[in-house]
This record gives sequence, C-alpha cells and structure tokens, in this order.
Amino acid sequence: MLKGVTFAMLVAVASCTCDFPPRFWCDSKAIARQCGVEFLCARQSWVDESEVQPVKLDLYMESLCPDCIEFVTKMLYPTWKKFMGTGIMSLKLYPYGNAKEVQDGATGMWNFTCQHGKQECAGNLIENCVQKYTDYDVEKYFPIFNCIESSKDPVKAASKCVSSAGLDWNVIQKCSSGAEGNKLMHETAVATDNLDPKHKYVPWIVVNGIHTETIQQEAQDNLPKLLCDTYKGMKPAQCQNYDEKTKLRVTYRED
Repeated sequence: MLKGVTFAMLVAVASCTCDFPPRFWCDSKAIARQCGVEFLCARQSWVDESEVQPVKLDLYMESLCPDCIEFVTKMLYPTWKKFMGTGIMSLKLYPYGNAKEVQDGATGMWNFTCQHGKQECAGNLIENCVQKYTDYDVEKYFPIFNCIESSKDPVKAASKCVSSAGLDWNVIQKCSSGAEGNKLMHETAVATDNLDPKHKYVPWIVVNGIHTETIQQEAQDNLPKLLCDTYKGMKPAQCQNYDEKTKLRVTYRED
C-alpha cells in the first residue's frame, strides 16, 4: 500500500471512474489505468512476465473411477479448454490411481490389479500409451482422454477416440497389450507411489507440487477460480468472468 493511502481511500477514489470490483483492478494494465491504481498495482502485483510460471496441475486418476470421470469431463477438461493458449496452466495426467503392481520374477513384467477390475487396467494402459504416442503433448492427448472418459463404455470407445484424433489404433492396442505399455504403466505407478503425502483416494489433485484437502476441494468446486487466484502473472481475460454458480461438488470418493 502507498504511504499514507489506505485501501478504503483508494476504493473511494477509484469507485468514481472504475467499472470493475476491486479484486479485478490489478488483473490487467487497462483495468488498473481506468481505475487509477496503475502505480499501486505495478508495485504490489505485477511481476516480470518472463519469470512467471504457469500453475502446474497434476491429476492422479483411474480410467473407470466415477469421481475421476466426473472431475475430468465436467471440471478439468472444460477449464483446460477455456484457458488454452493463455499460459496460465501446465497439466499432466497420471492414469493409475489405486491400482497395485507385483513384478513377475521370471519375466520381469508387472502384474496389475486395478480397483475397478481388468477393464480399468486395460483403460489405464491405453491412456498411458496414448500419452507416449502423442509425445506427452497434453494438447494432443487430453482431448482423447476426454473422449474416452465421456463415453458410457470408456474402454470400448477408446479405439474410436484414438482413431478420430489421427492416431493409429493398432499401434496403441499393441502398446497397451504388450511390454511397452507394461513398462509405461509401471513408470506411472512409481510416480503415483512416490507422492508425498501418499494419495488416499482418486482423483488426487496436486497444484504446484502441493496437495492439501483445501486445494483438493477448491479444485473440485471451482478450478477456474483456483487457477486465477494462484497464477502470479497478469491475469488473462478468462479470469474476469468465472462463475461461482458453475461449481462442481464431488460428493463421494473412491477410497
């Protein structure tokens, strides 16, 4: 705060010419200029844009988990689409969740047991292979994930979702049913098992390397708001119209 100037005084002066509530004043230089708080925002809020990092969001999930499907299709994917191209968000998905693995001493292969049965293991393997064959480019693999997870039978729909995205389904199928997919899912299992704190349920949401129950619930309730509140750079225009009424409340979890 500027010396001798209180926030109340600032509000009183700015309210005469400002069309935005105080929480938006420092979101852009145009708004700050209109509201007469450009100097204050420069001192208090704006940082070197070249040093600003996107909000890093990691989602640990399962292909057939009802809560994961709900979060991915109703909150995460729409939010990701809304903010695409803004640089506000860095996203990675880990399809494994509450699965367990045991290595076969004779073959070196991993045997997976998934919470929702063999079909879920098949779905997890497919999604791990999709990531590999899209070079882990979220802009390529996330639409495929969303297509799969939005289907009534995700595993059955996978071939169509993969082919529609321009990938060779035969390549993905070979990967998911062989040693390559086995290795990929083991790597995802290791990443999941190395979480600190250990995950207790899925979806398990980590923001900038941190998981807390508050972060988890805020992400599930209103991910756009969490992103905008967490991002340290100049807020994109999308941050000016997130709607509290569009919350998604997840009412149960897969423990």
